[in-house]
Amino acid sequence: MVAPVLLALALVALVAPAAQASPELVVLIRHGHKDRPVDPQSSNYNLSAIGQRQALQLAGLPACLGVRPQELQLASYGFDLDTGKNARSYQTLVPLAVATGRNIRVFAGADQASEAIGARLLADPASDGATLVIAWEHRHLPQLARGLGWRAMPAVDDGDFDSIWLLRYRPGERAPVVRLDSQTRLLAACGSAAATPRPSHAF
Repeated sequence: MVAPVLLALALVALVAPAAQASPELVVLIRHGHKDRPVDPQSSNYNLSAIGQRQALQLAGLPACLGVRPQELQLASYGFDLDTGKNARSYQTLVPLAVATGRNIRVFAGADQASEAIGARLLADPASDGATLVIAWEHRHLPQLARGLGWRAMPAVDDGDFDSIWLLRYRPGERAPVVRLDSQTRLLAACGSAAATPRPSHAF
């Protein structure tokens, strides 16, 4: 009797679907603040002084979320290496990368494939159990969110440089629980304890 039972268990293991990899948390942000050019033909694709300060403050995010640096993965909207166009997303993550020692994955073709990139990040075995911090161009954030399993993200206002979306994934579920917060509020609330990681508000 033991042999048939073991055989049956082995067959079940072979046909049962493997557990899908899933990050624990995805943090979506728009790139930091930019100045509105007086000249419509301006080719300044850098963060403003306000945006630089935002990026520096973002280095405290792991402490706010109670996340260890080795649990972080960083992803950025791609930019043109020749002109610097769309470089703000990458610039936004640089202080966080320096502070944690984590590299930034830059996704070329994000203007056409944001949804596919989101699905790729969600399914990547390297993302399993990780916290992904993703800085993106605001017009393509809803497409990215669809690929990450959140199909109802509204359009992001042109003047909104402060929102932060926290997508929490429960075991076995592909659709995240989403919480909208303010970067300013979130980072200020735990800024004094940045050296001591502690959990943010539970949800």
